[in-house]
Amino acid sequence: MPDINDPHFWVGAAFVLFVLLLGKKITGLLFTFLDKRSAQIKNELDAARALRIEAEQTLALYRQKQEEFSKEAESILAKARSDAEASNARAQAELKAALDARTKQATDKIEQEEAAAIADVRSRIVNMALETARTVIANQAGKMPQDEFIKTAVSDIERKIH
Repeated sequence: MPDINDPHFWVGAAFVLFVLLLGKKITGLLFTFLDKRSAQIKNELDAARALRIEAEQTLALYRQKQEEFSKEAESILAKARSDAEASNARAQAELKAALDARTKQATDKIEQEEAAAIADVRSRIVNMALETARTVIANQAGKMPQDEFIKTAVSDIERKIH
C-alpha cells in the first residue's frame, strides 16, 4: 500500500488527478471540436448533395431545352424544304405557263402570216386572172362584131342574175 505521508505519493496523486481533470477537459474540447468538424463536414456534404441535385435538374432542363430546340430546328428545316418545293413548283408552273403563252403567240403569228400569205397569193391570182380575162376579152372583142358582143354580155348578165 502506498504511504500517504510520502510527498512522492501526493505528487503522483496530484499528477494523476491533474491528468484526469485535464484529460476530461481536453477530451471535452476534442469532442466538441470533432463534433463541430463533423457538423461542418455534414453541412458541406448536404450542400454538395443539394448542389448536385440542382446541377442534375439544370442538366435535365438543358437537355430538355436542347431536345425542344432540336425539334424546332427540324420543324423549321422541314418547313423550309416544303416552302422551297412549293416555290420550285410555282416557278415551274410559271415557266410552263410562259412557255405555253409564247408558243401560242408564235403559233398565232405563224397562222396570221400564213393567212396573210394565202390572201396575198389569192389576190395576185385574182389580179392575174382579171388581167388575163381583160386581155382575152380585149382580143376577142376586137374580133367580134358589136351586136354579138352586146348579146353575149346581156346573156351572161341574165344567167348570173337568175
